[in-house]
Amino acid sequence: MDAFIKAAARQGQRAWTALKATAHTDPMPDVPESETTAERGPLALPSKLRGLRMLAQTRRMALAVLPMGAVIGLVAAVALTGLERMESLLIAQRWKTVAMVGAPFLGLVLTGLWLHMSGLGEVSLVRDLVEARAKPLEAFRLWPSLGKALACVLTIGFGGSAGVEGPAKWLGAAVGAQFHGGLRRVARRFPVLRRLLARPGVVVTAGCAAALAAVFRAPLSGALLAAEHEGDLSAAQLAPALAASATGYLAFIALRGTAPLLGSPASYHLQVREIFWALPLGLACALAASVFRRLLRFGRLHLRPLPLPLRGAIAGLGLVILALPAAWCWPGLPVTQGGGLDLVAHLLRGEVLPVQALTFLALKLAATALTFAGGGVGGTWLPSVTMGAALGAVFDAWAGLGQPGLFALVGASAFAGAVHRSLLTPVVFLAETTGQAALVVPALLATVVAFESTRNE
Repeated sequence: MDAFIKAAARQGQRAWTALKATAHTDPMPDVPESETTAERGPLALPSKLRGLRMLAQTRRMALAVLPMGAVIGLVAAVALTGLERMESLLIAQRWKTVAMVGAPFLGLVLTGLWLHMSGLGEVSLVRDLVEARAKPLEAFRLWPSLGKALACVLTIGFGGSAGVEGPAKWLGAAVGAQFHGGLRRVARRFPVLRRLLARPGVVVTAGCAAALAAVFRAPLSGALLAAEHEGDLSAAQLAPALAASATGYLAFIALRGTAPLLGSPASYHLQVREIFWALPLGLACALAASVFRRLLRFGRLHLRPLPLPLRGAIAGLGLVILALPAAWCWPGLPVTQGGGLDLVAHLLRGEVLPVQALTFLALKLAATALTFAGGGVGGTWLPSVTMGAALGAVFDAWAGLGQPGLFALVGASAFAGAVHRSLLTPVVFLAETTGQAALVVPALLATVVAFESTRNE
């Protein structure tokens, strides 16, 4: 009996030593999340082992995730500065109107030619990010990633109706994947560095968060947009995303300053009537978002069989036609070009008639659908914010509440939530980028209505 007890004790000691060593290194190279959460539930790990696991995670956060976020923030600042300078050169004062009308056509043609000649084919940032959930390192290989980055520059730099946040999210994911791959190669030669390895999917999400926090000037929004998927948040990915977004934001503002993305000209206050008007605005944003999705599917269905250069030429010609009335009626205002932040600033002043706001909405909606149906590469978050702001400006004029721009911002949140199937992130984005706490309640109601109304599409 004594021999049996001693043998059992030795076996238990060996098992404890093995578990302790696993928790101390915990590289988690490609282990599914369900297999790395044994410390939860009825078979919880001992408190000492749980402490070692937390120590390992803290070490990874401090020595890997935080530096990676800072690097991505610097890369985002340099890339955004270069893109803005390229746009300013294209729309020099002497040729501003001509460039604003014709440059998007040239950009889509060049994008199509580049994607065709490089063999990349049609690029979908959403598809890459979805694929990265299963195979992050394969989705963001180095040379294809650089080729897609050039396609982004050609589309957005020449004035296509797309936002920089999409390529920023994709670029952050690509840098995160390359960072993980490089660290893993180094760890093969120096095993002590295996303690800094995390799951590739976690690193990719953290890279996305750092880039989004930089371009939005909003660290919490960047982390939520990176971690949220179809309205759900992953707790395992949110903590690294928050850490990377914090250092990405700090590195970005060190070069670019702390100016908010959406600077509202007035200070808003909340009353019951604002909440009442938020409900029909949410329904209107859901309807407009549904129209946008259908138009985008229609354009892709009819243009996808064509070669990419021809597809870009046809869509680019459509952008020229859409830009002409805007250039004639509102010279110098980029209605159909870029993400639309200048148009949002114009709408927030509250000097727009309802018919003008509806015209802005129609032009921006058609231009964005044409840009992506024609093979353009970019983001749809900022164009969605702009379209929602245009629809909200109609409600600003109709309601006459004496708070110009309030419903433009509420509409921006609701429209973005409906298009991107996101519930919490648009509201946080609005609060962070404007600094207006009074917007949270009406924006939350409008976004919930828009989200639920389009949930089953």
